[in-house]
Amino acid sequence: MKKYIILAVVLTLLGTSAVSTYAFYCGHSNRNLAKEGMHKYQVLNACGPPVSKEIVGVDKNVESYRIVEEWLYITEYYGAKEMYLLKFDGEGILVEIDWLGKVK
Repeated sequence: MKKYIILAVVLTLLGTSAVSTYAFYCGHSNRNLAKEGMHKYQVLNACGPPVSKEIVGVDKNVESYRIVEEWLYITEYYGAKEMYLLKFDGEGILVEIDWLGKVK
């Protein structure tokens, strides 16, 4: 019975369009690791420039507004390309990494 429940959970996760993850490999030869909690400049240093950057909103602080960004990366490992969407909060901290799937 447990096998079927685990299988159902795995199939459900595979069927979703975006799966959250804690970290992903990027950069030259995928040797660098970008993970939640890193500052956007650390991610830029590790992974290089993203394919796309978008401002998706603002984070209102007590006396100021801070830009919230999403960056798109496409990594390639042994010919397989995958897309990751990185979300940064108003302080430039990486708060979420979504795996968007394989690129065909």
